[in-house]
Amino acid sequence: MAPRTIGMDELNGFQIDDDGRLYWRGKSVLLERRITLRGFELLLATVAAIGAALSGLHPFGVTFGWW
Repeated sequence: MAPRTIGMDELNGFQIDDDGRLYWRGKSVLLERRITLRGFELLLATVAAIGAALSGLHPFGVTFGWW
């Protein structure tokens, strides 16, 4: 089945319970999926996160004369 847009008259099919879970016509809607990384991907993500943090910290260090 090809994806299509939802019409205004179909919005009545959405429901939310007291815990904040979303339902479509009585069936639970999956809103999140756990992401798992393999070893090399985890290493790359860690290096990228450290690089991003350091690139954000560098202007402050220059401004305050830390280096």
